[in-house]
Amino acid sequence: MSKTMKRLAAVGVMGVLAAGAVYAGSTPKVDLGSSHEIMSPGHGLSLDIGGKHAIGYFETKDNACHLTVVVADVSGGETGLDSPGTRFVVPVNPGKGVQVDASAGQSAEFFCGPGAARMTARVFDRAPYKS
Repeated sequence: MSKTMKRLAAVGVMGVLAAGAVYAGSTPKVDLGSSHEIMSPGHGLSLDIGGKHAIGYFETKDNACHLTVVVADVSGGETGLDSPGTRFVVPVNPGKGVQVDASAGQSAEFFCGPGAARMTARVFDRAPYKS
């Protein structure tokens, strides 16, 4: 693949992630194994999940947390063969959650709080006993 195509792929990944960050405002980073981070509507959160990087935010709509998460490779599309990122939009009812699984046995969990006024997020290791 040509150098131009590789650069375009890298720019595409960064554009998708930057667009999510701009819309969502500030994006505090959640570390692996962290306690639950509290999200408020319209404020973003940056997560490293295995070999993936994710930026997420939510809006309160129809008494649910409408979560948007953009997931891309940590490498940022450097090989030209990587995906420019994938965007998920998921309505999550209060008292319910959604989980995003990534490679290396790591996941991110998002939980919608009462009245869809806040969400919590955490990154955790799905495989407690790795060899």
